[in-house]
Amino acid sequence: MTTLLRDARFGLRLLRRDPGFTAVAVLALALGIAANTAIFSVIYATYLEPLPLRNADRLVIVWSRVEGNREVVSPADYRDWKRQATVFEDMNAWGWRSVNLAADGRPEQVQAGPATPGFLAMFGYGHPLALGRTFVENEGTPGNDRVVVLTHRLWQERFGGDPQILDREIRIDGKPHTVVGVLGPGPADRNQNRLWLPLAFTPEQLNRRDRWLLVMAVLKPGITIEQANADLRAVAANLAKIYPETNAGRDVSVEPFRNNFVADSTKAALWLLVGAVAFVLLIACANLANLLLARGTARQRELAIRGALGATRIDVLRQLVTESVVLALVGGVLGVAVAYGLVKAIVALLPPFTLPTEVDVRLNVPVLLFTLGVCALSGILFGAAPAWQAARANPNETLKEAGRAPAPGRHGLRRALVILEFALALALLTGGGLAIHNFFKLTSVDVGFRVDRLLTFTLPVSEGRLTGAAQTTAFYRELLQRLHAVPGVQSASVSVFMPLRGQPTLGFSIAGRSANEVARRPRAAINAASPEYFRTLGIRIVRGRGFTDADRTGSQPVALVNEAFVRRYLSGVDPVTQRVVLEAVPNVEQLGSAVERQIVGVYADVLNGGLQNDVLPAIDLPFAQVPLPRTTVAVRTAGEPMSVRQTIAAVVQNMDPDLPIADVETMEQILSDSMATDRFNTALFGGFAAVALLLAAVGIYGVMAFAVARRTHEIGVRMALGAGRRRILAQVLREGMTTSLIGIALGSFGAYYVARSMRGIVPGAGEADSTAYMVVTAMLLGAALVASLLPAARAASVDPMIALRRE
Repeated sequence: MTTLLRDARFGLRLLRRDPGFTAVAVLALALGIAANTAIFSVIYATYLEPLPLRNADRLVIVWSRVEGNREVVSPADYRDWKRQATVFEDMNAWGWRSVNLAADGRPEQVQAGPATPGFLAMFGYGHPLALGRTFVENEGTPGNDRVVVLTHRLWQERFGGDPQILDREIRIDGKPHTVVGVLGPGPADRNQNRLWLPLAFTPEQLNRRDRWLLVMAVLKPGITIEQANADLRAVAANLAKIYPETNAGRDVSVEPFRNNFVADSTKAALWLLVGAVAFVLLIACANLANLLLARGTARQRELAIRGALGATRIDVLRQLVTESVVLALVGGVLGVAVAYGLVKAIVALLPPFTLPTEVDVRLNVPVLLFTLGVCALSGILFGAAPAWQAARANPNETLKEAGRAPAPGRHGLRRALVILEFALALALLTGGGLAIHNFFKLTSVDVGFRVDRLLTFTLPVSEGRLTGAAQTTAFYRELLQRLHAVPGVQSASVSVFMPLRGQPTLGFSIAGRSANEVARRPRAAINAASPEYFRTLGIRIVRGRGFTDADRTGSQPVALVNEAFVRRYLSGVDPVTQRVVLEAVPNVEQLGSAVERQIVGVYADVLNGGLQNDVLPAIDLPFAQVPLPRTTVAVRTAGEPMSVRQTIAAVVQNMDPDLPIADVETMEQILSDSMATDRFNTALFGGFAAVALLLAAVGIYGVMAFAVARRTHEIGVRMALGAGRRRILAQVLREGMTTSLIGIALGSFGAYYVARSMRGIVPGAGEADSTAYMVVTAMLLGAALVASLLPAARAASVDPMIALRRE
């Protein structure tokens, strides 16, 4: 230990003695270590950190399955599973819905989590509680369910952390509810549900047709996932025999709770990022190995004298490896500081709910221990080759060769390291190039309508507020009249759904054609809109007409279709002579029966399936013929859209004091939000690729600069014997570019596999593979050319006489 500390102190003195070398080395290491620390903090929080929940190792999610696909669960199936399964200690269900919260005269739409009474206690969400209690068993029955548990965040933000909040009445969807508890701070505050309500099934809800529940359970001690699946599948098979109309062919699966809701593309992106930052660190280590090899060449005389005075090869090896580890630890300290900011940036850029809400990404003791291990490993990795080369040197031969340039063969290891850097950099740049190419392709997509000066919001009308088609139509007619009167509003419209936010699909048939089986019936995106909708959004009617005020209840049922619908289903016929029949929608009175609807117009395609997807065939209905209570309102303004927000909120509240406006966003914000995942991938993969490019350029520059410095005498002799400056310049450039090309050639194999892996998280990556590869190859070659040009110019400017006198 005394020897080790002595070697470490000597290493620190060497670092202080050469601040230029230290700064470059520490910065390169800090970048590599910071990237690895930040991404590992995400991996640790997602996969390794113990969950802050009760019985976390025994928590499972239970899914209904049809043809291998997961589905949510019907209330009747959940009830029978809970009664008949023998492998669970407890089982509970929950869902989600938007509610209107009114307190102190301020209406607000919030996300609520209806849950069976035992859910919060079983899950351990928000425990210990900040105030009060969770739900009790009898509150899971209709009539006793007018109670609410608040999240800690909502309690602080909306009620100012009032300690007297218990037993206070607040209005939810216009009905009074009593606050019985407040959850403690933690994962519950990161969940989209801001309050919890008891789930009380009505007799109408206890059916097997409507599926809207998520089910969680706790395994009994000693029960495995396999045993739970076997037990519950037997229950499901029995239900399929008893209820064949709804349960035939329906299976179940019991799955671990951890990361059950994380998308496969997210998991793939995380592990690709692990590989990316590992590449960055390897490139940094190769760079440092090169620097230390160059430094070792300059220290040959010192090490030879140590050997002549009795130092063994083990002593020299230990000294140099200790110096490398000390350098790595110094870089690690700076790397942790950089990683702290990088983690904050990742959390800020990460699209909401990409990771589970119980995941808390931060720097903690396990992450710092990982960083310490990375520092030590990196120090050994980049210090091993220079230390081994120095330890193998013959002191006598080294002293004899003092002042002479080393043989060209001694640079082979340094060139091999640069080749490795370029190979790794090309693979990483390919991934970054694909992410960037895809992002910029999205930014240039034609969405099919005008997104400028367009404000949108939803009206979460509570159940029972608008009853019947006449009342609903009258309410929205009056609303649009008032909005048109607002200064700065040019037009306003009502629709059930909005482009870019996704639309549900509905089965249909074309009148006069043979009806297909229900399972094979074609489907189209469905929407209902007021006559002003197409003008407000700037959607072109390319054939026929749009909706008018005459298209109302009692008039001929009509519909509009988009161009994608015509191309797929009405090719070769006049669409405005055709009629469509939509399948009936249970529990939706306005669509409860199948009627023929005359197609009266065709509108230009708009992106109704998201930026990454093709345009879906669509059918739009007049809102007055299918007036649904919950709608989205679009307002086109003369100026900045958000400037009319308060006025519009006042208009709505004047019509209904308990009705808030929710999801208030400009269409430009919606478009930006739809690219959040792609922006995140671009920022991370592109950022790490840029670091790799910089490190690779520094690596080739370091090799060529060192080679020129060590061959100054040789270059002087060549020039004295008649070699021109152009020839010297070309020779040095040729050496640098040859090294780079070999690295790029080897890296093309890695680039191929990176591109294949990226296709899982970057849709359409296959189409951009060749383009991205050519661009990043050109960038690497350009960086290599610039990095080689500076040492080449220095070599070409050598004065032969000065170079010869140095000998």
